Amino acid sequence: MDMPVPAKFSDKIFIIPAKPQHAALGIGIKLYTGEYLQTEHTLFIDSDCICYDSLGKIFNACEGTDVSAAGNVVPTENWCGDVLAKTIKDNWGLDNIVRFNGGFYYFRKSALTTKIFDEAREIAKKYDEYGFVRIKDKWMNEEVPLSIAMTLNGQTPLPDDGSFMTDMFTDHRPKKLNVLKGTRLLENPVPPSAQHRPWYPESYSPVILHFGGSNLSSYPYISQTALLKLDNFGLPVWLSSAIVSVFVHPVFRFYYWLKRFK
Repeated sequence: MDMPVPAKFSDKIFIIPAKPQHAALGIGIKLYTGEYLQTEHTLFIDSDCICYDSLGKIFNACEGTDVSAAGNVVPTENWCGDVLAKTIKDNWGLDNIVRFNGGFYYFRKSALTTKIFDEAREIAKKYDEYGFVRIKDKWMNEEVPLSIAMTLNGQTPLPDDGSFMTDMFTDHRPKKLNVLKGTRLLENPVPPSAQHRPWYPESYSPVILHFGGSNLSSYPYISQTALLKLDNFGLPVWLSSAIVSVFVHPVFRFYYWLKRFK
């Protein structure tokens, strides 16, 4: 797909074409990210994410690690279920594993990072044989092979407390969200809500918000992309924010109000 770099960023951004054999893997291409690293320290961020603050906070927090993500070390069955937990125990001797969302990774260009990617790809050769789940019954998910390789090589995650990267699970429609101002505040509903995450605080403000492909037509994502498009036209932040507040927010709020009466 042709993705031209905006003229104002032409001296700051360059595109590395994926090797055809990697591109054919879909999401599984992430298992080859190590072959594309250009700098000593790299952040991989999914294209369905938006950044709301300086990424320097993440680089600083990852100091001392070679491969990391926002996650928690949990009993394997808590993430993979009993059947896959037994597979992981039998094959790699692991009772605990790093549970994370692969929308964001930190990589340091090093021999250890190369080793972790090599081991993850070796695991992925028997992806179906191990019983790992494919995304949409098609694509390999890199998360479990990489998590196993990370755990085997002593890599620790950043705390998954909503401050570095999070998704829309606990809060589908944040009340405070403005990418131009860096404003974001997500709520963690109290139990017994099915959206409650016990390892999250009551509210949190992530550096990176991972909308996920299924949310790209959602109200929050539309409002944020509208802000970015208006900013790209050269409008001041206050005017872009005002336009979205008048022409986007009320429309969706009215829609959700009407839905309550169905």
